[in-house]
Amino acid sequence: MLEIFAEESGKLQNVYAPLPLGVHIGFCLIATALYIVLFQRRKTYNYLCLLAAVDLTLIPQFATQSAVIGTLFFVEIALLAASCVFSYKASKAKKLAAANKSHVPAEEPSDDAEEDAPEKAEEKDSEPSDEDSGEDE
Repeated sequence: MLEIFAEESGKLQNVYAPLPLGVHIGFCLIATALYIVLFQRRKTYNYLCLLAAVDLTLIPQFATQSAVIGTLFFVEIALLAASCVFSYKASKAKKLAAANKSHVPAEEPSDDAEEDAPEKAEEKDSEPSDEDSGEDE
């Protein structure tokens, strides 16, 4: 595989972008298409953060100044951290929704049964029993 990259690239790549430009652009296009599809299906913003992080890796192909690379480093870290946060929140919300969905039908009948139980107990207390009626006569 490295031989393919070496044959395609006639010049030496810089340290920050070891892939040849054509291969790097192809990788970014595939990753962009994948993350767009995932975002449309799952509606979580972590895929947009990953999309931006992958596409920003093209910058070192054209700019190798230390200020640009340093800024890119911090932007990439921020995007990856944001992706982790969005992923965690989406996962937590999905689990909460699944828990609420599975518990809602089970809670409603038990709530009704609990509400009816005190009413039935009051009805029993208000009705005279056979023992009480026999002693009065």
